[in-house]
Amino acid sequence: MPERVSFERQAVDRLLVALEGIPDTVVFRGMGPANRLAITGWDLPEARHFQFGDLRVEGPSSTVVVEIESAGGVTNLVKYWPLLAAGRPAKRFVMVHLFRVTSANDYASHHRLWEYLVDRMREDLAGRCQLRWPEDWEARMFRYARIEDIDQVADFVRKALS
Repeated sequence: MPERVSFERQAVDRLLVALEGIPDTVVFRGMGPANRLAITGWDLPEARHFQFGDLRVEGPSSTVVVEIESAGGVTNLVKYWPLLAAGRPAKRFVMVHLFRVTSANDYASHHRLWEYLVDRMREDLAGRCQLRWPEDWEARMFRYARIEDIDQVADFVRKALS
């Protein structure tokens, strides 16, 4: 039986190397208590909180959360909606979502749904909470087929942190 390959781990590892040396940043990863997201008013025990992302990079004026998927889905986008709706973040909040693709049509409907939900989040958060796009928060989706494609994501993260 062939060994299982974790494409998500490969992407995280590549991104970590590409982000090394950014001054005044702290990187979190995994399910540890320091990388969990509590939703105001949900009163969930800590073990039931969402994971912030595969990576979270805290800079002086921005928080960048990176979610890496080897399949489709929107949960890793939607879980930030109630966090943002609870009030203006202390720093600019940037979500970066990477989808692994092996062909141009992989998860195309999931990608469209992701874009649709970002638009609904923008409308809701602007109207209800006066959160401005992209000054207060932003969400960007990237697709990667080759591990080298992760470098464009690292460039975006660096810019988001500066």
